[in-house]
Amino acid sequence: MVEATVRPRLFSPGRMGPMQLRNRVVMAPMVVQLGSESGAVTQRTVDYYARRAAGGAGLVIVEASYIAPEAKAYACQLGIDRDGLLPGHFELVEAIHRHGAKVAIQIHHGGGRADPALTGGVLVAPSPVAQDAHAVVPREATPQEIETLAESYARAAGRAQRAGYDAVEIHGAHGYLIHEFLSPASNRRSDAYGGHPENRRRFAGLVIRRVREAVGARFPVLFRMSAEGGYGIEAAVEIAQALEAWGVDAIHVSVGGTAPITLVPPDTSPMARPEGWLTGYAATIKKRVSVPIIVVGEIRHPVFAEEVLAQGKADFIALGRQLLADPDWPAKAEAGRDDEIRLCISCDYCRLALLLTRPIRCLVNPEVGREREFSAFGPAAAPKRVIVVGGGPAGLEAARAAAARGHHVTLSERSAELGGQLHLAALPPHKEKIEWLRRCLVTQARKAGAELSTSTIFRPEGLAEGEADAVVVATGARPVEEQVPGARAGQVFSAWEVLEGRPPARDLAVVVLGGRQMGCETAEFLAERGNRVTLVSRSRTEELAGDVVASYRGPLLARLRRLGVALRTRCDVREVRDGQAIVVEAGGREEAVGADLVILARGSMPEPTWLELLRTKVPEVYVVGDCVEPRMIADALYEGAWAGSQI
Repeated sequence: MVEATVRPRLFSPGRMGPMQLRNRVVMAPMVVQLGSESGAVTQRTVDYYARRAAGGAGLVIVEASYIAPEAKAYACQLGIDRDGLLPGHFELVEAIHRHGAKVAIQIHHGGGRADPALTGGVLVAPSPVAQDAHAVVPREATPQEIETLAESYARAAGRAQRAGYDAVEIHGAHGYLIHEFLSPASNRRSDAYGGHPENRRRFAGLVIRRVREAVGARFPVLFRMSAEGGYGIEAAVEIAQALEAWGVDAIHVSVGGTAPITLVPPDTSPMARPEGWLTGYAATIKKRVSVPIIVVGEIRHPVFAEEVLAQGKADFIALGRQLLADPDWPAKAEAGRDDEIRLCISCDYCRLALLLTRPIRCLVNPEVGREREFSAFGPAAAPKRVIVVGGGPAGLEAARAAAARGHHVTLSERSAELGGQLHLAALPPHKEKIEWLRRCLVTQARKAGAELSTSTIFRPEGLAEGEADAVVVATGARPVEEQVPGARAGQVFSAWEVLEGRPPARDLAVVVLGGRQMGCETAEFLAERGNRVTLVSRSRTEELAGDVVASYRGPLLARLRRLGVALRTRCDVREVRDGQAIVVEAGGREEAVGADLVILARGSMPEPTWLELLRTKVPEVYVVGDCVEPRMIADALYEGAWAGSQI
């Protein structure tokens, strides 16, 4: 065991006003849609937050909770707009406190980004400026309504105090109501609440004063702001200085909302953003104020978090999605068990659930939103002999889960590398963080006690009856094979082969067949190496990379265009002859394009299994991952974890 002093700053006590925290790790607020449609706390809500508190965070900030019916932005968002919701909040607070963490709640009004389907069509904002989330133009708030809105924040804060929360955080970022007032991109008013920056800050000041009047001087009030969001960093500093003057106890620095973020190029996918990319903003603000600064923004590694604090860039480290990926990050970081941390890879799978109005899910952690179900699986009553066939994500997760329960687990992988398609998925440009997940799955399975063998072929016919109590089949998938008329030997390869370096294509004319994620990423991979690439897809242009999360799809297509990849949609290749592919459009028009190589990226198909044979020899047989049906990594990990937990 490594002593905690290895990170003396991260795990030293800290204060926000009168509130003492056990360490400098803060769980950032994230809407997770585990509440009821009426805004009530549910058992899933309690289980989710309690699990993060148990992992060692010093402060848990409960997600944005709406303060009025017209403030609601998400279908199953928590509410704190009426006293009838307080019993659920009492229970939530008590569950978090049991694990030694302090707890705040973020009070929130969606403003022009509220959902009109949830508010009866009523959207109130500083000005009639439509936000990108909706086509609905909000109604401009009157001066009297502004006073009423401030009182709604105050009443919500008072409820939070009565429910036992240790603090409140006012949400003043990300394009919601208060940020709309702060930003000239959304505030076009000419009265006392618009125009000059001091006027645009007036509403934030009014809210803080009303909240302070409601909760008293000894109750901590935090404020989350966007350091970039329609104004520059100097304006952000002035906002922070005003917040300090108004008496907030800590400032939580984020970005985004009413205007595009300029800190990173527009064709940068989230996975490609550098670690802690917002720390510069936090550091600039910290130099100009004296209240504690909380920094957020893709902080993943404990070493980096410690450095941020050591360099005086912030006072507290906020982890959002990282605590989805691994709620035990604080405990592992304090013990020096960094290699056991399941790192967030910034895939935005969690955001996809939010956009689809589904309960929160995490690609790398299948237990998110299912904490109670997985907690039911403790140590096994008696150890079993378990064989896992396949060392991809499903197989590794099944091996880990089964071994963690105390079973004797052996895993056989036919290739020389563990991780299956995770190895391939990490090879396209800007996808390197997937390798973090692969390494972690291998490490966690081994540390749980599973025996992992590579270059080993499992032969079911050689399995003696009684040799195994359970077998998990996780043999994965293989590329869809396709004949390309006229193609000569050595001219047609799968996308898998290309990503692995066969052939080492450079300065060639290449045609990629397939417009989904694999095809688009392979096209980018080849174009970056100086090849002249044509992407041919049977789908329509608007369907290209349709299986990619929106925050990745736009940057990916932008990079393809920047690299000069020719995008030919609603087309197919009829034949290849004389170094050219004959591309046929939907209407029958033909065009010849250069084709030194043809790359097949039409998807994958399940590897065959031997289920009937196995079921005659083994009491328990589970089939998981892509050998059932090729899908997302998240599906494979969940099925593997669930199977391993049930054995």
